[in-house]
Amino acid sequence: MQRPISTQSSVYQDYIMTGERLEVVRNKLNVNKSELARRIGSPQSHISKVLNGKESIGKHLSEQIVRRLRLNQTWWETGQGEIFAPNSDEDSESNIGKPRKDEAVPINLIDETDVTISSSGMEFRDLDNGMVLMTIPLVDEFAYASYPHGWKDPEYLVELPKYSIVLPKRERGVFRAFEVRGDSMNDGTVYSICYGDVAIGRMIEPDYWDVKLYNNGGTDYIIVTHDGVVIKRITKHDTKEGIITCSSINPDKVEYPDYDVRLTEVYELYKIRKVDRDWSRR
Repeated sequence: MQRPISTQSSVYQDYIMTGERLEVVRNKLNVNKSELARRIGSPQSHISKVLNGKESIGKHLSEQIVRRLRLNQTWWETGQGEIFAPNSDEDSESNIGKPRKDEAVPINLIDETDVTISSSGMEFRDLDNGMVLMTIPLVDEFAYASYPHGWKDPEYLVELPKYSIVLPKRERGVFRAFEVRGDSMNDGTVYSICYGDVAIGRMIEPDYWDVKLYNNGGTDYIIVTHDGVVIKRITKHDTKEGIITCSSINPDKVEYPDYDVRLTEVYELYKIRKVDRDWSRR
């Protein structure tokens, strides 16, 4: 039986109390911080700050810790009693603190009033698990024709649909989400960017276009020109002439040939940060 951990009324002492109890659990499980964060389902950076008494946890994450680590609710709240809840038939001592195989992590509802807007216009909402929900404009397939004419118009951007993604932390810069059209970036592998996917890109400012825009093998971008929006892999960049080579990864080079684009004809460049797949279209 564990000795109760004393608490004080200040918020700081609440942080310390939570961190101390979580550290007791970590030591009892004999796991490092990374493994503890994995079992809880929260970023290691957030769990480390909780352990150090530098951050608090919300109600939902507290409930998640109790559930996934199978803690005694009374001990977690007061420090009294046994640390772990009585084992069920399926819970052997070696499995204490490990998530059940059939357990899914719930997605918590978001308080729509708790929104922070960055200097670049991105919306951020802090989640109880320490991660961040970022909401950005979505250029769907119906907006491909109009976006090159409205990309600088704030009123046009406000009217676009919105798309949200979960990130480990807030990120600087301007982000856009683009619904993928066509099969030029589909080579049948896990690296494909397929029709119906949503590609999320971070804007590369024109001031950086004179630096090589690709890594070995090429880098995937969303490219906005006066002709429209395309998603391609930049495989060459003549920094002196300001010319990029846009390639498709689809092996059918008759249908999807490589071609060059002058950067003076490019309105926007977004380096692809993430791709979300719509499995209903697979």
